[in-house]
Amino acid sequence: MSGENMFSVYGRMTALPGRRDELIAVLLAGLRAGDQDGGLISFSINAAVDDPDTVWLTQLWVDKAAHDATTRSEPVAAVSRQVPALLAGQPEGHYGHTVHFHGGIA
Repeated sequence: MSGENMFSVYGRMTALPGRRDELIAVLLAGLRAGDQDGGLISFSINAAVDDPDTVWLTQLWVDKAAHDATTRSEPVAAVSRQVPALLAGQPEGHYGHTVHFHGGIA
């Protein structure tokens, strides 16, 4: 698969103390709610080794249009509204275009 049009999302979120697992469950629910059209190629949710409340989220999409359509859908928006109550601060996010991709569909 060519990475020419692929769109990537990287995010870091810090959960309120002791609520990391809830945050991870909500993130998984949002990813599952949005993966109905196949635009999401892969994702990972990672717990930081040095901070038990920090979560890193990585997503790879077929393109930016697929990402935008999915994140604006009502099923994803409904789940996303649950996230702020679990966070200790503002999430950080970064976007990119994939220059190399190796691997299969997660």
